[in-house]
Amino acid sequence: MKPEQNREFVALMVPCQQSIRNFVYSIHPDAGDLDDIMQETAISLWEKFDTFDRTREFLPWAMRLAYFEVLSFRKKRSRDRLVFSDEAVEALAAEEPEVELTEHVREALETCLCRLDPRARAVVEARYGKGSSISDLAIHRKESVHRLYRILDKVRALLIDCVRGQLIDQGLPADHV
Repeated sequence: MKPEQNREFVALMVPCQQSIRNFVYSIHPDAGDLDDIMQETAISLWEKFDTFDRTREFLPWAMRLAYFEVLSFRKKRSRDRLVFSDEAVEALAAEEPEVELTEHVREALETCLCRLDPRARAVVEARYGKGSSISDLAIHRKESVHRLYRILDKVRALLIDCVRGQLIDQGLPADHV
């Protein structure tokens, strides 16, 4: 790339970087993977910048490439169990996320997770953070599958109520949580 193209890329990328990050997190909500996916996305955007149609907006183009980077990342990690199927990721990517609201929801969820009982939080983190199956968790924790489903149902309801409360307290819409 020529120096003026580098400048143009940086001028377009920097203001959109947080929006792209929020989008990636909305379709692959694993904070541990976020930096890796963002790095691969930035490299991909830079390498493919000469294909960018300058008559269009940069952010939608960047988000589309970020979507493919998430799929690529998931494929590389296919040995691990992941929270969302590829179909779910595609459905989430098809939605137009309200970037600022998505960030507020993520922050509220983190706050609410910290408030959980340690045992309940451990079940949630094992199931959704590490992608463990309920049957594997039941064996590991020496609890029945039925009990773990009840715990997760209760925790989901608590988290939804907590996140909604956090958003309402901040004067933000909470109806889609």
